[in-house]
Amino acid sequence: MSSDAPPFEIGKNRIEALSDGIFAIVMTLLILELHVPKLPPTAPNVEVTPALIALWPKFVSYLVAFVSLGVFWVGHHIMYHAIRRADRTLLWLNIAFFMFVSLLPFSTSVLNAFPRALIAPFLFGANLALVGWLLFFQWAYVSSQPGMLAAFVTSEYRANVKFRMLAVPIATTLTAFVCFWSAGISVVIYLLLLPLYMVPGNFEDKKPLIAALGSTPGRRPEMSRKQDDEKILAED
Repeated sequence: MSSDAPPFEIGKNRIEALSDGIFAIVMTLLILELHVPKLPPTAPNVEVTPALIALWPKFVSYLVAFVSLGVFWVGHHIMYHAIRRADRTLLWLNIAFFMFVSLLPFSTSVLNAFPRALIAPFLFGANLALVGWLLFFQWAYVSSQPGMLAAFVTSEYRANVKFRMLAVPIATTLTAFVCFWSAGISVVIYLLLLPLYMVPGNFEDKKPLIAALGSTPGRRPEMSRKQDDEKILAED
């Protein structure tokens, strides 16, 4: 009888479920930075309006942080669409990824509390950069391991995802260092970069997926993915 133990594997579904839960909680916590101005209930419009307008820096930081988290969640979701299974190394990469995702409400609070301190926007940018780098490291790892990616993933698909995953951490890392020149400009750059992150990439084209899974007449891609996931769970 062979004493060799099978390699440790786990279905990706639990990672995706944990991702959804953590992102939902962290994105909700961001709103706690916005507080109603401390004015009496009888305050007239001429007092309430300026008090609300004075909150605009916090609204900007909330927008940047919330949309950035949305970008990372979408990137994580798209990436795991192409991942077939996980192993121990990938699990710990996700733990590190979620750790810095959970830190973002704190770095946003520091940015709001000390807007003139250069360390505040640097901490915020470094937080975003680390989340982006850890997301990229996950893709780099699974791309280097045989059997961890789905059958439809081609070399072109890998390269396109790698380029897209690499663009975000590079941009946020460079922007984080701009704060030592101008904290205000660095926050504006974060805001201006958000639309670029939301532009769909070439790897989101579903034609290669349909072509790869549609070799059997009448076979639906959705059913094929479901069967693959059930097979992986049965093996765990």
